[in-house]
Amino acid sequence: MKFKKLGLIIIIFLALLGIGSMLSNVQSREADQLLEAYGLSNSTRYIEVNQKQKVSTFLHYLTKNYPHNNIQVHLAKKGHSSQTLIWANHTIINLPTESGRYFSTDDFQGQVSFAVLGLNAKVKTLKTQGNQYVILGQKYYSVIGILKHYRQMKQDGYYLTTGPQQPTGRFKLKNYQIIIDASDKVMHKIAMHYHVKEKTPLFVKKHQIHQFSVIREILLIILFLIAAISCNFLLAVVDWQTVKRTNLSGNLLRNWLINRGIRIILTEILVTVGAYLFLRWRAFYSKPEHLIWLLAASWLVIVIGYTCSIVYLSRKDKNCA
Repeated sequence: MKFKKLGLIIIIFLALLGIGSMLSNVQSREADQLLEAYGLSNSTRYIEVNQKQKVSTFLHYLTKNYPHNNIQVHLAKKGHSSQTLIWANHTIINLPTESGRYFSTDDFQGQVSFAVLGLNAKVKTLKTQGNQYVILGQKYYSVIGILKHYRQMKQDGYYLTTGPQQPTGRFKLKNYQIIIDASDKVMHKIAMHYHVKEKTPLFVKKHQIHQFSVIREILLIILFLIAAISCNFLLAVVDWQTVKRTNLSGNLLRNWLINRGIRIILTEILVTVGAYLFLRWRAFYSKPEHLIWLLAASWLVIVIGYTCSIVYLSRKDKNCA
């Protein structure tokens, strides 16, 4: 009997791993597509401004006119340069790094520009006293991270923070393609202000075409959940057979069921936590909190399944009697 229960618990664990793996597939595929634009979303558009103003002037315009809108800007240098300037007024997608870290909101606020490198960044660097710097002209930019290898991402690129008060803010705006992640309303206003036409990046078009590709994963999540619920139903059947063999009734029956239910809940909490830790160790999640929500919801559903199964078996026996 114990081996039968252990087998069912293992199947529930595997089902939870399957559920989490489907979420990882969705987020990994989306991350692969979004990494082509270095963490930008489907709202991304780009413009090209042929004006002599500096990057800092453009950023001053954004902060003054859209202080309450979430905006992220990537300025990709025209030509064959691997340089991209990055600015945002909110928390940006945290891209995985081989070492160090990716940019945070605070990095855009000060007067110092920082750098993150691709694995094969085409830029002059200097290592001294355990620190690495990007060298552009007479300026040195501290390297805070090295990005992991991803097929869709430029491995020879390097990325610098920019801001109204930072050295990179003095660069000329006309030398860059301005990629903006903001709402459609804000994007339209920016394009009208500069009298240019907004365009959709290729990665956004591709992602929009495949936006319903998660249906397969959703169906598999449902199948894994059904498998876990079925295992809990069988656990309930095994427990109810014990009740029938021992002829428990009244307060003894109620206390036994409460005790057994608490054991099942605690066991499946441990199984769910174990699945979470294993998935975080072995799988990629761009938003780990989604995995917590999904596994917690799955645990709740299968526990409710066990409870409903006990109630069903109890009423069935009463009706038969």
